[in-house]
Amino acid sequence: MNGFFKKWQKHLETGIQYLSKGNFIQAEKHLEASLIESEALGVPVIIAFSHRLLATAQVRNNKLNEAESGFQEALRYCLELANMKGISEAKAGLASICFIKGEYPKSICLYKQAINIYPHDSSLLRLAVLYSDLGQIYVRVKKWDKAEKVFLKAGDLCKENGYRRGEAEINLYLGEIYYNQGKTQAAKKMFFKAARIFGVIKDEVSLANAHQYLAFILFESNSIEEALLYQYRVLVLYLKHNQYLEISEGYYLLSNILLYAKLLDEAEESQKLSLKYYKGYEFGFAIRYHSLATIAIIKKEYEDAKKYYYQALKFFQFYGDGSKIGEISEELTYLLKYEGIGIEEKNSYKWFDKRYFDINIPKYEIILKLAKSLENKEKDMAALRCGWRALEIARNMQYETQEIEILIQNLSERIRKKSK
Repeated sequence: MNGFFKKWQKHLETGIQYLSKGNFIQAEKHLEASLIESEALGVPVIIAFSHRLLATAQVRNNKLNEAESGFQEALRYCLELANMKGISEAKAGLASICFIKGEYPKSICLYKQAINIYPHDSSLLRLAVLYSDLGQIYVRVKKWDKAEKVFLKAGDLCKENGYRRGEAEINLYLGEIYYNQGKTQAAKKMFFKAARIFGVIKDEVSLANAHQYLAFILFESNSIEEALLYQYRVLVLYLKHNQYLEISEGYYLLSNILLYAKLLDEAEESQKLSLKYYKGYEFGFAIRYHSLATIAIIKKEYEDAKKYYYQALKFFQFYGDGSKIGEISEELTYLLKYEGIGIEEKNSYKWFDKRYFDINIPKYEIILKLAKSLENKEKDMAALRCGWRALEIARNMQYETQEIEILIQNLSERIRKKSK
């Protein structure tokens, strides 16, 4: 018996370590071995615990049917044992699977049951997580008042138990809820609170993320100087901590803010720095080169614009974006058409004048960039909300929405495959 227990404990601890590191394949392997050893031990509470942890790893590996069976087994054992903590955790696991499958009413019901039976002599921080998970589903179905209510409860639990990081994260969620309801000032207040806490606990990367929210919301409110101030702070912190992906995205947003402020040289330099730090896919290179071409056109530096257009066209062709290929080809055609007769003549660049010199960047593009930045940071729910916001604005402005719709589809699919 002692030998089985040691084997169970070793596999369990190893599996949990792999779970914490995000190596879900190895985690499942060891947790499956721990379940076998627990069944050899024959102790119901250990078997139930092993089923639940294995199911958690299976959710991460998108094995939803196996995970659901595992949580059901854990629930059966815990009901027989009247183990309220175990019952709550098993129901929460089943709720997470329903969320991934898009069964939102069932998921809400299970999370509420898990919260109601959760023993208050157990970890209240775990209870805060359950409230937060429920809040995510309310956000998904746009029940803002209910989402706010449960997030506030989660935030209070974090605050009462001295978990400042959790309190700050909840403030970010609340800020997003208020933003989605058009309550800009309330959203800004919550982002300020989150930033202040991250500053106190000296989590500078999270502080940079909170400042980026503030930069974006200030930009959207046309508070350009304040937006620039926060975005510069964002970049200083990202550079300090070598967050290269975030540095590139930060410079991209900074370039757009500077372009809106008609600071063209600074916008161009920021876009070049965004390109320098970018390590992603073809689409990212394409939009950066296209942005540089746009700035060059506004500056009437047509040779540079032509060079950037060719680069953008090449990467959009790799990416397979037909609408962008057509748009750039049209612009490049005008450049080439007037190249031989002197593009500085009034009639020859009148078309570009109408298209670019009156700077008025569609704000949906900036919201879309924020969505992509959040997606890269694996904040899929927040990215999805920004994506829907960008889609709504783009449709109202009668802009092309294919890119946004693809982002939303990809995020939705990824969210369905992940456990919250």
